Amino acid sequence: MKQKSVSPTRHTRRSVNGQPDNIAHLRAELTAAYARIAELEAQMAVSVQRANLANERLNAILTISAALLITHEIDTILQLVVREAVQLFPGTHGALLFLADQSGLRLRLVASSSGKTTGLSLRPGQSLAGRAFLSPRAMLLAGPEIEATLSELSEAQLAQKKKVLGFWPPGSALMAPLRIEDTRLGALVLYGNQNPHLTHPRDIPFIQALADLTAIAIAEHRQRARAAALQQDLDQTQSLHAEAQARLNAAQAQLLQSAKLAAVGELAASVAHEINNPLYAARNSLYLVEQDIPPDTPQRHFLAIAQNELGRIARIITRMRDFYRPARDELEPTEINDLLAETIELVQTHLRHGQVTVTVDFCPNLPRLIAHPDQLRQVFLNLMLNACDAMPHGGQLHVTTELSCENDDAPSVVISIRDSGTGINPEHMPHLFEPFYTTKPQGTGLGLAISAHIVTQHGGHIQVESEPGAGSTFTVLLPVDRGEKEEGVTD
Repeated sequence: MKQKSVSPTRHTRRSVNGQPDNIAHLRAELTAAYARIAELEAQMAVSVQRANLANERLNAILTISAALLITHEIDTILQLVVREAVQLFPGTHGALLFLADQSGLRLRLVASSSGKTTGLSLRPGQSLAGRAFLSPRAMLLAGPEIEATLSELSEAQLAQKKKVLGFWPPGSALMAPLRIEDTRLGALVLYGNQNPHLTHPRDIPFIQALADLTAIAIAEHRQRARAAALQQDLDQTQSLHAEAQARLNAAQAQLLQSAKLAAVGELAASVAHEINNPLYAARNSLYLVEQDIPPDTPQRHFLAIAQNELGRIARIITRMRDFYRPARDELEPTEINDLLAETIELVQTHLRHGQVTVTVDFCPNLPRLIAHPDQLRQVFLNLMLNACDAMPHGGQLHVTTELSCENDDAPSVVISIRDSGTGINPEHMPHLFEPFYTTKPQGTGLGLAISAHIVTQHGGHIQVESEPGAGSTFTVLLPVDRGEKEEGVTD
């Protein structure tokens, strides 16, 4: 069979007609590839830009963290925060930082990116900073929301804000509260320009991180200031304690010395009293003998010598008696309330360490007493120290004064010192004011004896009421009008 031939001209035409279709398809794929490359490059550029911005923000946090370690000047740290914030958020033209006052009722501007601070203050909930202060987390506002919050400001507040920011009005605002747990410290507000699209919700976590770091710095500064104040108070308290302890030790030493002197004086007065009676008899006997001897008798010379020596002995006895009793020129007008207040202040440290609480009830119009203030101070000091010893585990010490005019007697000032201690056993009551009688292991037994003698020398007396387990009350009664009578200063 004869084979049919194919025309070469027709085959070439199909190839030629099919070539443009293949080239167009390849060109379309190439164009799509270029577009995808451009898209990827744009995405990469955005990613790089975001990475660079995140890196800058991380560096800012590290800078602020380093500043916390280097400086403790809170104003420097706050100024660094607002300055870095403006640099890190695109479209931000100003930053303001507000702190709450001690009452939490006002927010005061303390730092701005312009370096200016005025007397601008807001109440919580007012305008941007006020809303941020009450907000739980950071927020982004733009457009009409900004206009609504700015309308809450007064004309004076608007003028202050324009002066601080340098531009007006803002188009957007990033704001975050400064808080540590439940404690609200203030607010950080970043003001954007008229291009609100430059701020993005992705900025919210970072400004909150910046605000949290700032709040930590503020709280740390306040803790440090509070610790310094407490340390200063502690140092002052320790100094006062040392001073009070020194005064108390001196007073106790003086009380012990006075007790020793009083014991010697009591012995001297007792000896003087015993000698005075036979001395008086001897002098009278010599006088009677002298009356029966003629003037020219040689024995009269010896009688004169005896009379002179007995007179000298009498004067020595008088001086011994005066050693035990206060001289008239040592007495002076004395305010009992002031004397008691001074004594309480003297033993204040002792009372505090013994966990003893003091209450007073002083009669405001007590008359002044003619008394020896140092001796009465010793009486009150001894009674208060005894009350503290009766309350080893703490208790109540109540000191009162009043004016008593019972039974038409001369008025007396009544001083009561009551404790809530262990009380006094009945078998000890009759011996309380006896010299050298004591129930304390280290006691001398002279405190109450001397106190009773001093009160007696001032014309008064001491009364005691006590119930075991319920406390004791020592009451000192001192007469008001003693005039110039000697009974208050004699044996």
